[in-house]
Amino acid sequence: MRTHLKASKFVVVKAGTSTVSHDDGTPSLPRLGAIVEAVSQLMRQGTKVILVSSGAVGCGRSVLRKQAALHRTLRDHMKSQEVTEGAGYSAAAAAAGQLALMSLYETLFATQEIEPSQFLVTRRDFVDEACRKNLQHSIQAIMDVGMVPIINENDAVSGNAGYSEVPDGCFSDNDGLAALVAKLVGADCLIMLTDVEGLYDRPPSEAGARLVREVHPASLKDWKFGGISKGGRGGMEAKVNAALGALEVGVKSVVLASGSEKEVLQRVLAGDDVGTYFSNDIARKPSLDEGNPLEAVGQSARRAARALQALEAGDRTKILQAIASKLRAAAPAILAANAADVADSGDVARELRQRLGLSSAKLETVAKGVEALANAKDPVGQLLEKRELSPGLILEKRSASLGVVLVIFEARPEALPQIAALALRAGCAVVMKGGSEARLSNAVLHATIKDAITEFGNADLDGAVSLLEGRAQVAQLLKACDEAPTPLVDLVVPRGSNALVKHVQNSTRVPVLGHADGVCHVYVDKSADAQKAVSIVVDSKCDYPAACNAMETLLFHEDAACAKACVDALRAKGVELLGTPRALSKGLADAPVTEPERHEYGCLKCRVDVVDSVDAAVAHVNRHSSGHTDCVVSEDTSIAERFLRQVDSADVFHNASTRFADGFRFGLGAELGIATGRIHARGPVGVAGFLTYKWLLRSAASHAVADFASGVHAWTHRELPL
Repeated sequence: MRTHLKASKFVVVKAGTSTVSHDDGTPSLPRLGAIVEAVSQLMRQGTKVILVSSGAVGCGRSVLRKQAALHRTLRDHMKSQEVTEGAGYSAAAAAAGQLALMSLYETLFATQEIEPSQFLVTRRDFVDEACRKNLQHSIQAIMDVGMVPIINENDAVSGNAGYSEVPDGCFSDNDGLAALVAKLVGADCLIMLTDVEGLYDRPPSEAGARLVREVHPASLKDWKFGGISKGGRGGMEAKVNAALGALEVGVKSVVLASGSEKEVLQRVLAGDDVGTYFSNDIARKPSLDEGNPLEAVGQSARRAARALQALEAGDRTKILQAIASKLRAAAPAILAANAADVADSGDVARELRQRLGLSSAKLETVAKGVEALANAKDPVGQLLEKRELSPGLILEKRSASLGVVLVIFEARPEALPQIAALALRAGCAVVMKGGSEARLSNAVLHATIKDAITEFGNADLDGAVSLLEGRAQVAQLLKACDEAPTPLVDLVVPRGSNALVKHVQNSTRVPVLGHADGVCHVYVDKSADAQKAVSIVVDSKCDYPAACNAMETLLFHEDAACAKACVDALRAKGVELLGTPRALSKGLADAPVTEPERHEYGCLKCRVDVVDSVDAAVAHVNRHSSGHTDCVVSEDTSIAERFLRQVDSADVFHNASTRFADGFRFGLGAELGIATGRIHARGPVGVAGFLTYKWLLRSAASHAVADFASGVHAWTHRELPL
């Protein structure tokens, strides 16, 4: 929806009083500095930028208060005589503040090696055609030499009172001025920065107020606006009118956002779901009462989660059995859709393309995995702890469904049925977003699973497995999660590239489970058996080079006799060996390594290094591993146990390929993802990733805490058998 914002070449940024200054009128250096840095960055990237800045009057009031205090006589101070704001005070404040504010802008832009220029305008500059053309040419001349125009109303002349009658083509505040400037210069985007996140469906101070993310002009009717920010003159109504006015005169898009939000200008122009987006091109709505459409997806998933939790374990088992059966029956349609995805994947990165293909054998493995989950012990309601707190007062800790999980994954279409099966086994609803490269495969797989759930005959289960289309819907759902009065999603699991995981982690307040890198190590000790070492090293790197559990760094002990055999075997498989000077000097690599120590190649390349001891290997792994999977190859049990004990990764192996770090291979039935954090789940995450726990307390009589203080009851805290 906002993707065309990335193509904006001419942007007008309006910084409101509440963004530029504090409540007392003094400039906000952090916010001003961030705006200057962002504007400078855009200019260096070739984007034309004009800054319309408020804040001069507020800044001037602060200056006048200071000067008045210095100018007062001792007698005035003794009489506590206060300075009154009489006629002309606002104009005087503007005169003082314009110089102070511009001096500050000049200093800040100087740090970016950019020169600012100031334009103080009045209604005449827009009403009088000659003045308007002169303003237009002057602004263009300034931009032609790489300077940034900073425009403000000349409040020292106008008196900062606005105009009671606003003729066509004029303005009554800096919001309207920004819209006129955007029209005058032919800007394609107007960004208005204020003290709230955007436009709300009612004044933000009212209970239940909700942020509106997208606005079509036709949606605004019978709107109720809040008050004006302290020190400002326009208010939200003026901003909305300015936005609509800008759209009417040809500005393609307007975004209203908080000037306090981190990197707000960069995020707006990257197309992120920030603030309120005004455009004539979005879907037209009769009113804004509909709210975020993705909120309904979350609510439907929540209903389905509660319905799943209410089912008997046997009923969830039947649903899984039906899914396995449907997957086998739909195999021809699934494979045909996948073949179309593969054929259309020419522009897809090689690493993703390698994960995209499905085969009959792979699909059968998926179906068997679903059946394995169906036949597994029901994980919900399992007794984990049992304790007598006092005679007749029994406490239990039992496993419980997590609720609603959002899973974002790239390429691998088989992940969809695997994740859905895990969620259903655990009594959870799942909302999924697959990669666009597997669009057709995912659509058929999702329809197959929905068909199996629908046959169960419970309408509340309709939202049990949902599939989102496009990144914009993910962003909308995450925003809805942050804004909804009750939780919509309990956990987000991004599966894919480093960039994907970090983007999700930075985009929501919902807990995120995942790993950003798969930098796995294999350490070959001097005691390693040559045949075992060659087998493990080759399998770890070559079995599936694009996988997150593939070896990326190969470490040899200084005296490892099998080092040459290992690298020769890798060369025979076409692996490019990139070595440190120490590895190169021993002939264990073919070219110098240029990437950092913590680097995921995802192809037939790996880093080779040499260390002096197992302790050095442990130190290297703990410093440069991503915490995913690391392996030691050794015949010395004490060396192996030291490595297993001291390496701080989710999976640490002895004489086993790193490729074993997988939910199916771990016997988990399937895999939600790999987690490298330390909270909730770690390593390959199966059904446990969809589980939490709850405490159940049962009293055989009637227990009150006061009875323990009075001595009627006594604590026993006795552990009971499970």
